[in-house]
Amino acid sequence: LKGMLNRIRGAATALALPALLLLGRAPTLQAQQADSAAKAPDSAAVSDEVVNAGRKIFQGQGTCYACHGGKLQGGPVAPPLVAHKWRNGDGSMEMILHVIRGGVPGTIMVSHPGGISDAQRIQVASYVYAVSRGLAKP
Repeated sequence: LKGMLNRIRGAATALALPALLLLGRAPTLQAQQADSAAKAPDSAAVSDEVVNAGRKIFQGQGTCYACHGGKLQGGPVAPPLVAHKWRNGDGSMEMILHVIRGGVPGTIMVSHPGGISDAQRIQVASYVYAVSRGLAKP
């Protein structure tokens, strides 16, 4: 788990600015500072503890389970988050982080569900990524 998540950590930074520019939204200084403080964790931070913390947030404060199900199986209003064809991207860590940070326009997926912080967003994304790749159980 540590190795796989560590390999993707730098890509979020490299893709963030071009993606925002393509969307016609240049990041503000405040947004850049928030992103700097909430980068994907390095290999020392990606651990079972991070995934377990993400699981607790998913099942609790983040309220993610209400739509995606307690086992990430999906439901009537939200897609599954276990292995499947992703609706809004490729299922990469960067995509999951982006969805949690920005929500999905035209759906009930809101930005920072349950009012979670950027640090909690990384934990939830680590959990969802690990489960979707079969690296952790829901």
